[in-house]
Amino acid sequence: MEDSIIWPPMHYQSLLSSGDWEDYTGSHDIQSLIENARDSRAALLEQPNIFQFATSELSQDAFLCWLMSWCEQPFQMHDRALNEASIDFISIIFNLHKIPVPNIDSIEITRQFESLDILAIVNNKYAILVEDKTFTKDHSNQLMRYRDAVKKEYPALIQLPIYYKISDQSHYRSPESAGYIPFKRKMMLEILKRGIKNGVQHPIFVDYYRHLQQLENKISAFRSKPIEEWDAFAWQGFYQELQKEINGNWGYVSNKKGGFWGFWWKSAMFEPYSLQLEQRRLCVKMKAAEIEDKVPLRSAKKALKYILESSENRDLFLQKPSRLRTGKTMTIAERDNYLYTKSDGTIDMDRIIEELKKY
Repeated sequence: MEDSIIWPPMHYQSLLSSGDWEDYTGSHDIQSLIENARDSRAALLEQPNIFQFATSELSQDAFLCWLMSWCEQPFQMHDRALNEASIDFISIIFNLHKIPVPNIDSIEITRQFESLDILAIVNNKYAILVEDKTFTKDHSNQLMRYRDAVKKEYPALIQLPIYYKISDQSHYRSPESAGYIPFKRKMMLEILKRGIKNGVQHPIFVDYYRHLQQLENKISAFRSKPIEEWDAFAWQGFYQELQKEINGNWGYVSNKKGGFWGFWWKSAMFEPYSLQLEQRRLCVKMKAAEIEDKVPLRSAKKALKYILESSENRDLFLQKPSRLRTGKTMTIAERDNYLYTKSDGTIDMDRIIEELKKY
């Protein structure tokens, strides 16, 4: 009764076998208690979410179009909180481009305009260009092509391009060079949280918030889960945290063994070699010249000798790899135990960063 929980059904004989029963004489309304009780099994279940099934970028485009379409003033009469959340989203886009937010009198939304994901024309004066990259990146100069196509069709409009990204990537140099401002997951989560706090109850809006929050939780899981339980998202979160202290890049590295999430940067200790984290393994890498196989192998052995001597002198715990494989990039030394943990099994981020900076 304290927790308003009703447990799974059991046979009445299981109750009667424990003794005699008397009529209830307390002050609680039994019928009301039963009606308001929660099935204990529900605590272990995630509510069904439409975005668990609508996983494509087109589905996300549809949500963004739907959200922006609520911005016009007459929609206040239908759902004031959702109208304000829509204006909040569009206002952030104007703020990112350092353009004063206008009163929105009209909005015209087009999907797949010349392959651009979303084109939203506000007040016949501003063109919001949204390129939505859920788990992919821009390529082949596509971002500038979209801007050129919009300029050709609407030469008088002021462009506000954004690069909408709910997952993460190592850097945003490419979209930024094309004039697109990254609109990241955390920014959208703040808008969605404000909307719900202000009274938005529409299930599509709430489902999208839960969808992004679940993704955020997966990426932040590296802080709270043992390393053995990390998935691809947790490794991405870990590398992003490293990137705050170490000037490197990260991403997925495919290979014949199935690939891994890696982080790489230039070594300060072992110039001109580079360092790469292959999830739980730290590797020292060198680039081999594209000439006879024996030459880069001889060079790698010489480099390995130098690195192992330096490692021993500085307690870097590097070892010879099981095999020196020739190629454009070679692993010439490695270490398996760089991921320090605390007493509760979670990572010791400060100690890991301190250790990696020695290299």
